[in-house]
Amino acid sequence: MNILSSWLREWVNPNVTDEILTEELTMAGLEVGGIVPIAPAFKGVVVGCVVSCNQHPNVDKLNLCQVDVGEAENLQIICGAKNIRSGLKVIVATVGAQLSDSLRIKKAKLKGVESFGMICSKSELGMADLSQGIAELEDDAPIGQDIRVYLNLDDYVIELDITPNRGDCFSILGVAREVSAHYSLAFDLPKFEVFAQGDCAIGASVSNTQACPKYLIRTITDIDNTVKTPKWMADKLVHSGQQLYSPVVDITNFVLLELGQPMHAFDLSKLTGDIKVRMAKSGEQLELLNETTLKLKADTLVIADSNSVLAIAGVMGGMDSSTQDSSSSILLESAFFEPVSIAGKARSYGLHTESSLRFERGVDFKMTELAMDRATQLIVDICGGQASKVNNACIDKSTLPELKPITISQEKIQKVLGFELDAKWIEQKFINLGFEISQQTNNSWTIIPPSARFDIRIPVDLIEELARLYGYDKLPVQKLSLEANISTTSEADIDQYDIMQSLVNRGYQEVITYSFISEKYQNLISPDAKKIRLSNPISADMSIMRSSLISGLLQTVESNQRRGHTDARFFEIGLCFDGIKADEQSNKLAAIVTGNRFDAQWSADLQPLDFFDIKADLESLLVLTNAEFFFEAAQHTALQKGQTAKIILNGEQVGWIGALSPIVQKQLSLPKCYLFEIDLASIKSRNITQYKALSTYQQSGRDIALVLDEAVPVAELIQSVKTMQQQYFVDVYLFDVYIGEGVEPGKKSVALNLTYQSLKGTLTEVQLNAKVDEVLLLMQTQYSATLR
Repeated sequence: MNILSSWLREWVNPNVTDEILTEELTMAGLEVGGIVPIAPAFKGVVVGCVVSCNQHPNVDKLNLCQVDVGEAENLQIICGAKNIRSGLKVIVATVGAQLSDSLRIKKAKLKGVESFGMICSKSELGMADLSQGIAELEDDAPIGQDIRVYLNLDDYVIELDITPNRGDCFSILGVAREVSAHYSLAFDLPKFEVFAQGDCAIGASVSNTQACPKYLIRTITDIDNTVKTPKWMADKLVHSGQQLYSPVVDITNFVLLELGQPMHAFDLSKLTGDIKVRMAKSGEQLELLNETTLKLKADTLVIADSNSVLAIAGVMGGMDSSTQDSSSSILLESAFFEPVSIAGKARSYGLHTESSLRFERGVDFKMTELAMDRATQLIVDICGGQASKVNNACIDKSTLPELKPITISQEKIQKVLGFELDAKWIEQKFINLGFEISQQTNNSWTIIPPSARFDIRIPVDLIEELARLYGYDKLPVQKLSLEANISTTSEADIDQYDIMQSLVNRGYQEVITYSFISEKYQNLISPDAKKIRLSNPISADMSIMRSSLISGLLQTVESNQRRGHTDARFFEIGLCFDGIKADEQSNKLAAIVTGNRFDAQWSADLQPLDFFDIKADLESLLVLTNAEFFFEAAQHTALQKGQTAKIILNGEQVGWIGALSPIVQKQLSLPKCYLFEIDLASIKSRNITQYKALSTYQQSGRDIALVLDEAVPVAELIQSVKTMQQQYFVDVYLFDVYIGEGVEPGKKSVALNLTYQSLKGTLTEVQLNAKVDEVLLLMQTQYSATLR
């Protein structure tokens, strides 16, 4: 949202520069995206009046003008603009004027005739992108006055990036309230005097008071909508990013920016019967002000008369009932629409309006009357006319937002912020923000938030208000203390940072993708998963809540491939959704690799990554847990058969690892990819390392080669050996697998290395052979294995 600094200072004017003010606003939580002058820093430019305008004696397309700039003699200026004429008030850059760093106006001579200045367009002054001829000023513009003073160009536009929770700050009033609270300046809502006579000539009813708890209307007759919007109002609207239309529309836009209350004006002569606020009938059509025609849905709240729909409530009005220059009587509407009933409606029709922006975030439901009076006052002052009394068509207190009291204590504030705030300062800030202190003790307050603050519901919301007004940059840094009950059991959590760092150390980069995916990706990755559809998706490609992180990683690889980044190692930690309940959501870790193992180099050929690269990366992570994870061959829709395994912990599946399915690979035009996904909880808890005495005696190793069925997984053999828990046992690992000549069909030769070590001395051959014989007996008994 853009606002003029001078407009804000009309409401509240702290004795600081704009730069300091905007910096303080940012530190108070209202981020200022920029502060931009409304015009470049030119000088020497004044208001002039064209006294005479004649053709240049030597050039047909140029005019020789005599211009009065308030000096003793008129200036002779040559001008080629088509709209130049006698009697016109213009912008004149006199000799010596500095228009930019590189442009200084000098006396010139064109085709033998001297020119003493330049008659300017707004584009030549950097105030517009395109030139539409020289700028034409009002007839009452004072000759000789500095144009910066006349047009109030020494002003700044403050660009505010308002967060969605601060709907109260989408107005001058809201920002002014923040400034007054920050600087402890007096601030009172203005009152607007309106002379109202007679009852409203039209009735209104609301059939859905849950969606529209408050609806006010009034008629204003005998107006002149052909008058020009006053310059002071036009300047504020234009510099705030609004277009100018007609006085009535400009006034409703002005009230929207000033007070934050969206309003609408209907042409009274185009209405039939009474106004009805109701739900749309499926298939009803409405031509909007932007000249698009919509077919309405049954869940849309509309404003209608006896014949047709007039507007989408809280979004946009219709063309048929809109005010025009010829409109002489209008119906003015001021309403409060419940945020949830408006949320997403504009987007569902492909619209985004200033009204929907505010109603979706919450408009002050106590502002409707004040905004009605403000708009009425301005319309009568500018356009004339007679206003009726307000018709309070609907004020349903039972459906208006409830302002629940919140109790907060000094102890709670100190515990959250880490330091103590002065009690009087706390009370003053609450009062400055418009909060009501309903009850108070020595160290606690019961606060009722103002009607504009939809974001204040619990005690920590109040503490956040105090923290930001104190200044986030001024909060003292203190060491945190924690009453920790450190467990002496066999488990302790692994910090998520350690998990991330483990992957980073192996060359991975973290990515963060959207939790919303397309139905196409859902069907490719997890076709059997429950589809959780969004009721108001950002786009069709973001309509499903993800049940897996794999889709986001594939999209990331796809995007990187298009930009020439073919070697990639990515990981993501994020929430996945199997339902909408808390226990149906889980954090997962997923990673993907593609491309070559190493960068191109002169001493070796490129080596493409394979399944065992990503398996090694995962195992380096799993080892942090000190738990036994197993890999079991399995099948997954998105993974390649024969290169896919389930990840098992304590007999339960906790994830997948494998190569991307060639079918998915082809549909997404991706290279060969390998990936894994695992429940984050399974790798965040670990068994505490048990320290053992270090033996000073050497280890002893024995190799055995076993012939057994080809289908028996080697991992199962290794786990069986470890389960024996032999005395002196250190480790077992695979170093060879052979299938071929000398081994029966359907069999394989598996070579294992067994390592033993004693704390009391070097193991003898007898001791080693006994341990190896125990292993051979187990292999023979359990797997029918024979020694090769």
